[in-house]
Amino acid sequence: MPTKRKVANLSRNTSRSRSMRNTRARRNEEHIQQLNNDARVSMAQLRQEQSEDTRAERNEIIRLEQRQSHRFTVNRICRTNDQKRQKVHRAFISDLFLRLAFQYELDIEYYAHSKVVIGAVDKECPHCH
Repeated sequence: MPTKRKVANLSRNTSRSRSMRNTRARRNEEHIQQLNNDARVSMAQLRQEQSEDTRAERNEIIRLEQRQSHRFTVNRICRTNDQKRQKVHRAFISDLFLRLAFQYELDIEYYAHSKVVIGAVDKECPHCH
């Protein structure tokens, strides 16, 4: 019989996570400062050990990844803007806005259409005032 698969622990309440949480809770300000200084020193040593070519190559890879990510984000934003524009266009080309009030959508700016005239709110209803 196959072994029972472990169910994913979505709450991440594992023994390791509990021990890390407890360790962080016990730290004081001096200990945190010491850890930060140690990290700074080790990073400075790591940078000194790397050659200029290796560093330049790594920076170029990071730059390319950032460009790729930026293009993806920009394309997604453009795509959503195009979809919104198409949605507005479809709403405005409907036949004389027939029964459009029953399909009203908040994100469409109906007032921007040339056929829509929204005047001042200065008229009073003769029946209900």
